[in-house]
Formats: sequence, structure tokens, C-alpha cells
Amino acid sequence: MSALIYLDPALLRPVVNGHWHRTRLTCIPAPGQIITMLCGEEAPAEFQPLVDRRARGVPHMCPRCDSTYRREQGIPLEQDRLRR
Repeated sequence: MSALIYLDPALLRPVVNGHWHRTRLTCIPAPGQIITMLCGEEAPAEFQPLVDRRARGVPHMCPRCDSTYRREQGIPLEQDRLRR
């Protein structure tokens, strides 16, 4: 009998060079598979335990991925919200 672990690709936030990114994954990528972030950056997939996420410092949100995601979802950009 197997122990099933269900993962939602829409919730994955890859970390590249200290920034977490958004992607349009439809399935869990294979290790080494190149994935493209919303900002256009590409990197091979690698998996590590969540406890290791901050081993190289706290990751920050990629501002380009955030802007693209907000535009696609019809969410006002941060600078537009601050002007009100």
C-alpha cells in the first residue's frame, strides 16, 4: 500500500536567488526540469524540505512576478493602492 501525498502545483512558490516567484505550473515538475516564472526567469526544479527554506536568508517576493499576477487577476498594483 502507498502513502499518497497530494500536492497542488498552483501553490508552489519556487525560490531563485533569494526571491520567491509565481509560476503557471499544471503539474509537479521533475527534478532538473526547467520551469519559467511569471517574470520570465527560468531555472531547473529542485526539491528540499520546507525547514531548509530560510537556510540562505529569508526569501523575498519577486516584484515582477507579483505585478504580472496582480494584472492577470485584476488586483490593483501596490503603488496604485497607496495613492488612494
